[in-house]
Amino acid sequence: MSKFMLGCNYWDSKSSTDMWKNWDEDVVRDDLSALKAIGVKHLRVFPNWRDFQPVDKYLTYLGTQREYFVPDDADCAAPDYVDKRMITRFRRFAEISDENGMELTVSLLTGWMSGRLFFPPALQNKGLLTDAEALTLTNRYVTKLVNEFKDIKNIVMWDLGNECNCVERVPSRFAAYLWTMSVRNAIRAADPTRPIASGMHDLTAEDGGENYWSIKDQGELCDLLTTHPYPSPTIRNDMEPINAMRSTINPTAQSEFYAGVSKKPCMIQEQGSFSETVANKEAAADFLRVNVLSAWANNLDGYLWWCGMEHELLTEPPYSWSMAERNLGLLHLDRKPKPVGREMAKISKLIESLPKISKKRIDAVCVLPKYDRQDNAMATYVLAKQAGINLSIVNCSDELPDTDLIFFPCCHDGAYVNKEDYDKLFKRVEDGATLYVSSINAQFCEFEKKFGLRSLGMVRKQKTHTAHFPFGDIEYQNEREILLEPIGAEVLAVNEEGNPVFTKYKYGKGDVYLLNFGLELLAAGKYNAYAPEFSLYKVYKMIDKVKASAEDYIINTDDCRVGVTESACEGITIVTAINYSDEDIDFDYTVKDGYRLEPIYGGNKVLPHCDAVIFKATKKSAGI
Repeated sequence: MSKFMLGCNYWDSKSSTDMWKNWDEDVVRDDLSALKAIGVKHLRVFPNWRDFQPVDKYLTYLGTQREYFVPDDADCAAPDYVDKRMITRFRRFAEISDENGMELTVSLLTGWMSGRLFFPPALQNKGLLTDAEALTLTNRYVTKLVNEFKDIKNIVMWDLGNECNCVERVPSRFAAYLWTMSVRNAIRAADPTRPIASGMHDLTAEDGGENYWSIKDQGELCDLLTTHPYPSPTIRNDMEPINAMRSTINPTAQSEFYAGVSKKPCMIQEQGSFSETVANKEAAADFLRVNVLSAWANNLDGYLWWCGMEHELLTEPPYSWSMAERNLGLLHLDRKPKPVGREMAKISKLIESLPKISKKRIDAVCVLPKYDRQDNAMATYVLAKQAGINLSIVNCSDELPDTDLIFFPCCHDGAYVNKEDYDKLFKRVEDGATLYVSSINAQFCEFEKKFGLRSLGMVRKQKTHTAHFPFGDIEYQNEREILLEPIGAEVLAVNEEGNPVFTKYKYGKGDVYLLNFGLELLAAGKYNAYAPEFSLYKVYKMIDKVKASAEDYIINTDDCRVGVTESACEGITIVTAINYSDEDIDFDYTVKDGYRLEPIYGGNKVLPHCDAVIFKATKKSAGI
């Protein structure tokens, strides 16, 4: 996308999921006017599948279908059975949006919303993603909607639908792929001009398992990947307060994980605070602010809050089912802004004044083994950010980017990597790269040759060890531990039994670092793991190339709560320092020799919690 998409997801304030069948233009007009006033520029909107394709069927002998029919109040016909009244209402909605300067993403197949299914009555008891009849009606529906709406200028993107992987448990990855391809092809055939977003709930990069919705498949078929990182267990964001470090940085980490594995852009498409139990009104505002700033600074394509309007008084399912679906709006019931809405107004003005990031500095790559990829990716991303560098993320089977610093975290057992990919990593080291490997009882080929260590065997002790580092101690557990003897490797740290836990070895022109426990999965599952007192990130700072890269940034700080990005924007360099913590901090930093900084946002000596300072950096003229 040409610009950062900032806004919210929208259902009207009166009827929410029933807004199309209970169409009230005055309500929509007042809602959008109030959202415009707080700087909402982009809406993701949802044609309700049940209402837009209300076809039913008559059954006959033994429950077989006799013929389709439509309700008396509907205006639709074969073959697509799309209701003309809904088409008219949506076009009017788009006009009102355009009058308010709002662009639209249209989530075409909205069959799942907030815990409830919505689908044509004719498909009762059908597999909505796999049944041949359901797929036929789906494709006719999608084709009709795109053909009807493709002349609407303020629609800038199609979305497959809302979290369609929640609609049915598909039997295989192939079924998920075929459904996605079918809907994508229907959209593309009707409109080849607009990008298509994935819109899914929770994707996987694993090679096996029961989640058949693959990041790679969605990236192959769609133009944009999307994350929906609430303070929820799907990304371990339910472990700590919503405005504390983890919840504030994991959404960006997950999005960069999706982008890296899919090789496609990514945006935070849904994010909200669930309820005032999870986050009070001020904390929800912190959550929005820091996540928007982080998404922008790290080159994501946009950010949409869930949801625009408050739905506290609704009595229909799904709002009567769950207390976590009612207090999510930017606005109060009277359409006055909540603290999160006031924050949207401020951040919208800021984003409008900033260029879109075009290229962020990347110092390293995280190469993911075959298992535990999301936790591994996010924790490695965060620890690297705390150590002062930024990395991209790829699977072990992907082509490696051109970098001389490689992280290969939490390898375990024997099938974590294929031989050709293992050899590819060490060929990079032979040519001069630095490779960091952390091991959870992993089995290595040519171990002595590549690591400068001899194994004295593996033991299963089921105990907590203490690793002694120069900066302090880290407690860890391994299911099995490799007993090591150095035969050329330099021992950087040992545990309480004297067993090496961190080593460095010269291999070819490069270096191999081995950490003898799973630091990244430890961080992913540990409460408050990114707090300064735990110092987990300091393991990374012991790697020579990490230290050198961090010190080469225009801004350098030792505060692990601050993440620094350095980016090219329209011919200038933008440096952003984000405080991901819930505490105001005295921002102590140094500026690289030869550079001058001009603050364009923030810039005081105190960096507020969940906030940022943004500088324009220029090189000083000679002699100045």
